[in-house]
Amino acid sequence: MAAKGFIQLLRLSEKGRRRIQQDQESQSDRWSGVAFMLAGQRFVAPLGEVAEVLRVPDYSPVHGVQRWLLGLANVRGRLLPLTDLAGFTGVTARDSLQSKVMVIDHGDLFSGLIVDEVLGIQHFSKASYETEVTDVAVGVSPYVQGGFFRTGQHWHVFMLSRLAADPRFLSASL
Repeated sequence: MAAKGFIQLLRLSEKGRRRIQQDQESQSDRWSGVAFMLAGQRFVAPLGEVAEVLRVPDYSPVHGVQRWLLGLANVRGRLLPLTDLAGFTGVTARDSLQSKVMVIDHGDLFSGLIVDEVLGIQHFSKASYETEVTDVAVGVSPYVQGGFFRTGQHWHVFMLSRLAADPRFLSASL
């Protein structure tokens, strides 16, 4: 009787091992990112480039800076510069109660980007990646690297790392 139970445990163990292997294989075929809206278009930033997403906090304006740098907010004891991403890229933002802040915390750069809306984490098949970029505003295009097409919609990959390396973004003073 004990032998039947042991054999059943071996079968269950093997079934579990196969399921874990299948999950790992499907994850390796998947690309994930934080999806957001900007000027009516869908974008997705690589998951590892977004430190966190916040509601828009109270902030203090800063004088002598570009109009797209809205001010500084105190977020858990750190000063977070808030950038109007639409204003920086020259697109028209949608007035929205859904606006959120995507935080970049990379090396010496700690900055918040205000976007129209954050749609959560999205997963795409790597096979559906397209290198060609279409219908993206000129001011946004330097930061876009291909995209995904799913259910009739384009999801442009917005590289926050490119934005973080842009000298114009890094020098907001007038």
